[in-house]
Amino acid sequence: MQYIKPQDYDYITDKYHDASKPFDPLKYNRWSRRDEIFSDESGIPGADIKGGILKQDAQLKHLPHSIRKAKALEFVLKNTRISCDSRDIFPAINSADRPIAQALIYKWRSEVFYSVIPEIGAKRDHLEKSGIVAISPDYDHSVPYWDRMFKIGFSGLLNESEKARRSRVLTSEQEAFFESIKITYEAVIEFIGRLETIAKKTKGSEKLASALSSIKTNPPKTFYEALLFDYLFFMISEHVDCMQVRSLCNFDRLLYSYYKNDLENGATEEELRTELAYFLLQFASIGNYWGQPVFLGGEKADGSSEINELSYVFLDVYDKMGLYNPKIQIKISPTTPKDFICKALDMIRRGNNSIVFVNDHQIREALINVGVSPEEARLANVKGCYEYAPQCSIETGAMVYLNLMKPLEYALHEGNDGVTGAFSGSSSPKAEEYTSFEEFYREYKRHLALIIDQSIEVANGFEVYLSEMNPQPLLSATYPSCLEKGADALKNGSVYNEDRILFGFIAELADSLTNIKKYVFDKKMLTLSALRDALDSDFKNNENLRLKLLNDRDKYGNNKDLPDSFATDIADYVCNLVCGVPNCSARGGSWNLGFHVARHSYIQGPKTASSPNGRLRGTELSKNISASMGMNREGATAAVLSATKIDATKFTCDAALDLGLLPSAVKGADGLEAMYGLLTTFVERGGHAMHINVFDAQTLRDAQANPEKYRDLQIRVCGWNVLWNNINKEEQDGFIRQAEALI
Repeated sequence: MQYIKPQDYDYITDKYHDASKPFDPLKYNRWSRRDEIFSDESGIPGADIKGGILKQDAQLKHLPHSIRKAKALEFVLKNTRISCDSRDIFPAINSADRPIAQALIYKWRSEVFYSVIPEIGAKRDHLEKSGIVAISPDYDHSVPYWDRMFKIGFSGLLNESEKARRSRVLTSEQEAFFESIKITYEAVIEFIGRLETIAKKTKGSEKLASALSSIKTNPPKTFYEALLFDYLFFMISEHVDCMQVRSLCNFDRLLYSYYKNDLENGATEEELRTELAYFLLQFASIGNYWGQPVFLGGEKADGSSEINELSYVFLDVYDKMGLYNPKIQIKISPTTPKDFICKALDMIRRGNNSIVFVNDHQIREALINVGVSPEEARLANVKGCYEYAPQCSIETGAMVYLNLMKPLEYALHEGNDGVTGAFSGSSSPKAEEYTSFEEFYREYKRHLALIIDQSIEVANGFEVYLSEMNPQPLLSATYPSCLEKGADALKNGSVYNEDRILFGFIAELADSLTNIKKYVFDKKMLTLSALRDALDSDFKNNENLRLKLLNDRDKYGNNKDLPDSFATDIADYVCNLVCGVPNCSARGGSWNLGFHVARHSYIQGPKTASSPNGRLRGTELSKNISASMGMNREGATAAVLSATKIDATKFTCDAALDLGLLPSAVKGADGLEAMYGLLTTFVERGGHAMHINVFDAQTLRDAQANPEKYRDLQIRVCGWNVLWNNINKEEQDGFIRQAEALI
């Protein structure tokens, strides 16, 4: 855990951060001071934890992986150094980050890919190195069943597992499953006892000691105990067990009863705000690049909004602290109070833009379309960047990022890669042999379908081994279905087991297809082979052509019929190919899709050839369902209209719009109303998720030239926030181009 040293508390005013003193997460390098504040007597150094796991595991090789992992977690929790401080109400944990992953999981994963299924491993490596598809086992997008956990606590999870264990005759695999849960949760409870002991010895930590004593054997009863319970599960799961907790829960829905009860029993609002502030501070100081998600809102069963007094308090405390982590997702619907939405929008326009809005009704409709019950859909988690899923589901076992531009290279190069020249495995006609755009477009789709098939084949090939690579006793115990089946959450134990292909760079593709149709086949200004040659030379001696292609006004994201029609057609095409296709039999689920790119705009960009939309080889690619950087020239409303032509209810993953707005456009009451109007239009038209950057090119250029003046400038990247000074020049240049295009 990141721990803020006592002398660093000088920025705290009235027990939580004063907005007049900008919060500087750069002061709190997550692991650099790991051993400075922990006594030798409290455990072994973090650097020695991995070696201890390996030494112990050498004696356990005859046991199933689930038990070996549980024993590793037990070792870490018994031996990691711990500490508390009277000026914080949360304990510090010294464990090396993800030590079990470093010692065991990476090794088990490598054994599967390169010893058990080497042919699948080789295919995966080829696809990734070529920039075609990035495929990996995904332990980073699941959420524990918080509703149940808050009701029964750590001891309740253990007791319910043991009860299920005694209720049937078990196979040896099931026996190992339940034994791993027992080892895990006994270790968690013992660890809380360790924390309680050190808190009792620390003057000023009586409140922490009392809360630890309570949640060690009981479910949380107060607001503070609920926060501490949430925090401890997060720390153990994410930083010891190697299963990211991709939501801290539907915060206002689940914690409001604790908050309200504390007020009724004599606590002051300021006391509860302070407890919340310290809770948020733990995640702000962690320094997680991707940010830690938590979500607010939604609707009750009667259709009224879940937004309550705690929702407003959460935003108010967060705003006053000046944080950008945890990142906040807000489920909005027609019943969400306008003043609450405007409160969040006002935070964004003042630079606190770690907020994303997700459309509750779109989420529910998409989930119901794939067989999820209306009540499960209503209670669905928002997680990660802006993804969503029913509770008690594993989403996804395989993470697949597919580059929509690679099939275009194959169609232009007789089936060969436009960067490496490597043969794709399926020939295409020569560029001069295409007689119509329709013929070329069919060839593009054919190659796209082949890549989809390869991706599913690779993922299905390794998913049967997920629970061997990274068994999940800690998470599985929270899912009743896992206990009923006696099966790991990664092996068909969860209720829903869906995989997703995330299609990247749809704007880049739509603009490229538009230019091919217009300039090659309609206007006949150049031949397809001449265009291909210009791309292969990276437009050398063809700058005029590149600028013509780049500056053509028919660009996706501007409410233009032609490029938008390509985007919607491709979205429909891949939906028909992917949605509902069975995944591996060991998981018993199906495939779905989305249009999230994470960092692959930059990762796959260097492996992608020059594009017919005027993009140069190796440069960044477009994000999510947004226009290419700098191409949204017709304003924010046009961007919303383009994005919402894609029917986000046909698939069950994200379709997020990254929106840029000028500070001058959002000033005053009129500016706030304009932001609200854009958001409600997006929601009413069925959009899935929207996040907003408010910036102008002049400010960003100055920030690039004078970083010391902008240490607290945030930028919304692609589902998470970072400080402007923490991104590289290439990324900064992209945001400057986006700002320059704003009108």
